Amino acid sequence: MIKRVIYTLAGFVSLGYGGALAYLRLNETNLVFHPAERAVGEPAASWALQHRSVRYASGDGTGLTAWIVPGRGPDSTGYWMLISHGNLGNIGYAERPEFYAAMRDLGLNLLAYDYRGFGASEGAPSELGLYNDAEASYRYLTDSLGVSPDRIILFGHSLGSGVATELATRVKAAALVIEGGYTSVPDRGQEIYPWVPVKLIATQRFESIAKVPAITMPKLYLHSPSDDIIPFSHAEKVVAAAAEPKRLVPVKGGHMLAFREDGATYFGAIRDLIRGLPQPGATVPTP
Repeated sequence: MIKRVIYTLAGFVSLGYGGALAYLRLNETNLVFHPAERAVGEPAASWALQHRSVRYASGDGTGLTAWIVPGRGPDSTGYWMLISHGNLGNIGYAERPEFYAAMRDLGLNLLAYDYRGFGASEGAPSELGLYNDAEASYRYLTDSLGVSPDRIILFGHSLGSGVATELATRVKAAALVIEGGYTSVPDRGQEIYPWVPVKLIATQRFESIAKVPAITMPKLYLHSPSDDIIPFSHAEKVVAAAAEPKRLVPVKGGHMLAFREDGATYFGAIRDLIRGLPQPGATVPTP
């Protein structure tokens, strides 16, 4: 009788565990990618972005959309920043227009694009798809706008950190800037679901830590020790694995708002990075 009860309980536990595994596997893309509202709202007039929307195709023909935001100020750098955003929302979501305005005020021209399945971009998201979308956005800068690779700074926040890191293994650029980055998606998933073999079943991997040893361009990592989405330890591990030159700058503001709450440190680090790069000539493509 006791054995029968034990076997029955074990069966229920096995079914429950198996069901949890199946749920995570079937819903993996929904857990990784959160396009949310697809309509891209216009930024508040107070940010004065002077942006324009552009459309181009990814490598497989998927239509992508992006904003071009021209830099401003007497100290315009002549550099472009290619922005790969996080996993929630589109290029116009939440505080992103405010972020663009602050970055634009450094004198940077910006190309902020939406991955496939986000905003007005076509298709459905996947790891390989996002990698190809980032490269297509880079090619739009170099081929359509005539921007030299040595004037392009790759930027990735959160999920976009893995996208920008992969792009840095594919193309030439002036520098790589990562905010709130992870070692890999399975590593973070394993921390969130310690009772599930996430590292074994994950198909969306974004293995940044395995790629950074081969990236030789200057690298700046911004991360908040109070980040409750991606722990600071991820940045420490990635930076330890990364090739020189590299720099890790702790910032205040959690996962999303360091640019607002610790702007002096945040933008000061980016300004220092730019000052350390070869300064481009006077000819700058018109955004």
